[in-house]
Amino acid sequence: MNKTMEIEHIFLDKDVESTPLALRILSTLKGTPVTSVTDRDRFLREIEQKPLGSGKKNLWLTRFKGAFLKPCPATGTDYLCCRYWTINAQTHCPLDCTYCILQNYLNVPLITIYTNMGDVLAEIDALIQNRAGRLFRMGTGELTDSLALDPLTRMNETLIRHSLGKRMILEIKTKTDLIAHLPEIPRSNVLASWSLNPDEFIHTEELKTAPLEKRLKAALGALKKGYRLGFHFDPLLMLPGWEKRYGELISKLTERVPEKEVMWISLGSLRFPPPLKKAIENRFPRSRITTAEFAKGLDGKIRYFRPMRTELYKRVYGNLRDRWPDVFVYFCMENRTVWQDVLGFAPEDNSHLDFLFHQSIGKRFPDLSLQVPDRGDYGPGD
Repeated sequence: MNKTMEIEHIFLDKDVESTPLALRILSTLKGTPVTSVTDRDRFLREIEQKPLGSGKKNLWLTRFKGAFLKPCPATGTDYLCCRYWTINAQTHCPLDCTYCILQNYLNVPLITIYTNMGDVLAEIDALIQNRAGRLFRMGTGELTDSLALDPLTRMNETLIRHSLGKRMILEIKTKTDLIAHLPEIPRSNVLASWSLNPDEFIHTEELKTAPLEKRLKAALGALKKGYRLGFHFDPLLMLPGWEKRYGELISKLTERVPEKEVMWISLGSLRFPPPLKKAIENRFPRSRITTAEFAKGLDGKIRYFRPMRTELYKRVYGNLRDRWPDVFVYFCMENRTVWQDVLGFAPEDNSHLDFLFHQSIGKRFPDLSLQVPDRGDYGPGD
């Protein structure tokens, strides 16, 4: 068992104890203490007081009765969002990044796995059928790391096989190197993506994650298995030496990975809601990320000052473009002024950015047989 799966206890909702996913997990973790929960509401009220750190070693297996598939939780209209869809079949994460927003976001401090996977698949199909002209991008890495517990749950294999050939791009996003269990697939509409930072920053700010070399090696392994690739420089951290270290990181990436198989790259700088600052300082007193100069953004989040962000993006984007002229690069949750200052243009709105994704994918990956869309298919009301 890998080090990310240090599960000490399983809490089992009585209603799901006979579901295939619950049975698989219980069989794999045979010998792990199990508590059967009959009063779900009472259990959730009591468990809210559990410390976050210990909660990362406990599983809560239950059923979700709401919508699994949701638009990316963008904040307001001041920062552009690409209209990505998140598949929230699992919440919380066994990894321990200092800047993780989940420290301030989730009410249940346990790794929660929803076992009604059939409902997830039905929602995906319904969304795609609702809009014939749209290409939907969606992924499992918003409220958890997509692969940190996947050797245990195998949830992604179900999603991958269901997604093949559909009018969607499924993204499996991770900071691990756990790809050995992933199925081999025809090169199609599924990509594995990695969040990247220099090793020096991984060591101090991305605890329990794979080092950079293992992430890059895993990316090449996923490529051999048939997956397209994506990379996320998010959050970019303005820690001492960042200019040199991001330059070295980009050199390593571009020397080893073929650009033609990379579907997209995102750039995003450190940002967090104000209450998270105290949580970071309490849980990670050695972290340096909260000592920078910040300002409160239009969305209420704490961010580097805009001139600092612009400098950061220009350096990283310039290094990428010097080596990879064609890959689609976008900013995650940035305003149009930053886009304009760094790239010389800005999408008109969220729907335009969504359209640009589809346009790039249609032109760069003709084997997917995606018709390059009409701008009208990506109206602001979608």
